This record gives sequence, C-alpha cells and structure tokens, in this order.
Amino acid sequence: MNHIPHAPQRHRAAINDLVIARYNEPLEWVQLVPPGFRIHIYNKGEPITSKPVQMRAHVTDCRNAGRESETYLTHMLEHAPGSGDFTVFSQGDPFEHSPDFLELLDRIQEWQPIQPLSWCWKDSANIPPPALLRTDKAARPLRVRPELFSLATWNPIEFIDVGAARTGHAYRTVCRLPEGTNLASHFFASCGLADLAERAADFLVGRFSYGAIFAVDNHLIAELPAAALCRMREAALGPACYGYVIERIWLHLFGEPFALPAPRISAHCPAVP
Repeated sequence: MNHIPHAPQRHRAAINDLVIARYNEPLEWVQLVPPGFRIHIYNKGEPITSKPVQMRAHVTDCRNAGRESETYLTHMLEHAPGSGDFTVFSQGDPFEHSPDFLELLDRIQEWQPIQPLSWCWKDSANIPPPALLRTDKAARPLRVRPELFSLATWNPIEFIDVGAARTGHAYRTVCRLPEGTNLASHFFASCGLADLAERAADFLVGRFSYGAIFAVDNHLIAELPAAALCRMREAALGPACYGYVIERIWLHLFGEPFALPAPRISAHCPAVP
C-alpha cells in the first residue's frame, strides 16, 4: 500500500499545488500549510472574507454543484499541472478525515506518485470500526489508511458500511445494471476510459482514500484525456450517487492497481454438481 513510512525519498524545491473544495468550512488553517504549496480554494459557499486566507490562497467562487468531484475535475481541466511534483486535493475541512493532514504535507519528500492522505470517514460514526483504526495507528507514525472496497457492491472489504452499499445500489438503479456488475469498470467505460475499464473488469477490489483527500504526481494528471475528464465532470453534476462513486475511484484514475483478480472458469474445468 502507499503508506508514508515506506515511500522513497524525494528532493526538490519546486512549489506544489493544494486544491481545496470548500463549502462553508473555516479556512484559517491554510495559514499553517507549509510554504512549498500554492493554494487554490474553490468556494461554493458563503464569501470568504478572512484577509489572512485571501492573502495565502487564490480564491475562485463557484456555484454549489457537483460536490468535490466537480471541483477537482474543473481544476484539472482549467489548470495545466504546476511546476511542482504534486497536486494535493482536499475538502475544506481535511482534519475530520485526516487528523495528521498538515504533518503529512511536511512529509512530501517521502510520498508515492499516488498518495492517499486520509485516515477515516468519521470517528463518531465508527467508520472504519475503532478496532481496525487502533491496529493501523500502532503500525505507522502518521495516520493514513487507504480502504479496500468491492468494485461490485462499493462496500468496504473488512466491515459493513450501509451508506457505501446504498451508493452501489443507487448507481445500479440509475444505470439499470444487474447485481454483480463491476461498477468501476462500467463508470470508466461510460467516461471513455476503455483501457481503464478493461483493467477494472479483471479485478474484484479497489482502494480509496477517505474524504477524497489524496495527492498525485502532476505527470499523471497531464496524461489524462480532457474528453474523459469532461465526461466525469458531467457525471458529477448528475445524480448524487455519481459523486460518491467518483470519490472511491480517484486513486485508480491515476493508475493505482486494482486487487484480487476476478475468477475465470476454465472451459476444461467440469462443473461441480
């Protein structure tokens, strides 16, 4: 997995980018972001009046539609990858999902090209269950937990998440798909990403970063076809389930490998009665 402690060392002085999808969250925390980041705030809520925030970040006011998925895709379509190695994507309050977010930004020299940066959905909701988080916390100095999930049900592998299962059901209903459909493969195909759809179809399990908080090497963003990004943005502006589907496939969009190959029945293997 792409965990901070095992990543290779990097050395650079370039300015990287931090993209923040904000609704009405307080943003004074951006003053604590390390100086090696250029900050882009896409504001879909009340006007930002804080002078320190305005001085530290470039603010773009947007209509409130499409959740953070539309925000991220708009940034990718309208801004060429910056001069630094990475672009970080985050919601307006990253700390609910990533309590060590600022410390992780200070460890950028150790990141993988596709780097999850979150830990959980909500402690108060026990997602993931506390027992899993306790085990993970004991194994690493900074809290990062990419979650494994079913490409067919959208549910995590290690526990039941009713909301995630509801997303899978809603997507199947909207697209009129039968149970058992590989939803990631279907979505990528609908966006014109045929190669990625074929890769997803061969596997059962994906990996996501809670709260859509992650970093990606800029050369991976540059490789994505604009037409596919436009289709994804159109989807994000559609039924609500699309935003939740996109939230779980970001890492794979940039090349994160899928897991657990799908079984294939051999023509020479007799059926079991």
